[in-house]
Formats: sequence, C-alpha cells, structure tokens
Amino acid sequence: MKGLIVSLIFIIGTSVSAEALPSAEEFLNMDLDKSIRFVESLSKEDAKVLVSELRAEIKKSYPKADHFYFLISHLEEIQAIEKEQARLKSLLWVYVLAFLLFTGFLGLILFRQRQAIRDINQMLSK
Repeated sequence: MKGLIVSLIFIIGTSVSAEALPSAEEFLNMDLDKSIRFVESLSKEDAKVLVSELRAEIKKSYPKADHFYFLISHLEEIQAIEKEQARLKSLLWVYVLAFLLFTGFLGLILFRQRQAIRDINQMLSK
C-alpha cells in the first residue's frame, strides 16, 4: 500500500512538473537555441500536435503554406532516402569484403588440411 502511494505521488509530481506544450505563436517567437532543444525533447504525439498548430497559424498569413510544407517534407524524405541508400551501399561493400575474406580463409584452411593429410599419408606409406 505504501509503495502504491509513493508511485502515485511520483506520477502526479512528474506530470505537474512536465513542461506544457507552447502554442504555435509562442513557439515561433521562441529563441532558436531554446526551440531546438524543445523540439528534440518532444514526443511523437506532441510533435504532431505542434506541426498541425504551426500549419494552422502559418495558413492565417499565407494560405498556400501547405504547398511549401508538403514540398519541403517530400524533399527531406528524398534526401533521407538517398543518404540511407549510400549507407546501405557501404554496408554491402563491407559484406562483400567479409565474404571474400571468409572464403579466402576457408580456402586456406582446406588447402592446409589437404596438405596435412597428404603428409600423413606419405609418412604412413614409408
């Protein structure tokens, strides 16, 4: 029972001390360094809420803001895909190199094993 009370107090304390999500206008007026730290600490759900509020706020002053938002979002996705493809290409080269080294090592082991068997057979036949 005591543990339950302590955990409830902890949950209530952390929820009260959690920073509330600022409005879109407050976020736009926020200092750049503070806004970067704030964005990095956002959860996925809070980020969705903030993006929708920012889009609504921007649409007030510029009605075609959605076009820019979708264009920038799409271009960033293309850029991220290209970076990921470059990483995968590098990883492919690592796998190819590891396969070649393993094949060479296995070939060397088989060659040395056959040589050892040949030497043992020669010693036994003498």
